Amino acid sequence: MINYDEHVKRRSEFTLKRLRAGWRRLPRRRPRDPEEEQVLLKMALERKRRWLETGKLEILGPREYRLR
Repeated sequence: MINYDEHVKRRSEFTLKRLRAGWRRLPRRRPRDPEEEQVLLKMALERKRRWLETGKLEILGPREYRLR
């Protein structure tokens, strides 16, 4: 099982290194498999839940958000 908190910490470190190096990601050439898509969706929903709990994300209306 993946420790989500550890993953978030490692991902932010990687992102900072990537930005400092000026590296840009290319678009995918093949579609994602269904299992990978489910994992990514779970991660995105967990991130949204965490941001709502901490106040980083506010829902202002049905289609309006504020990200701090």
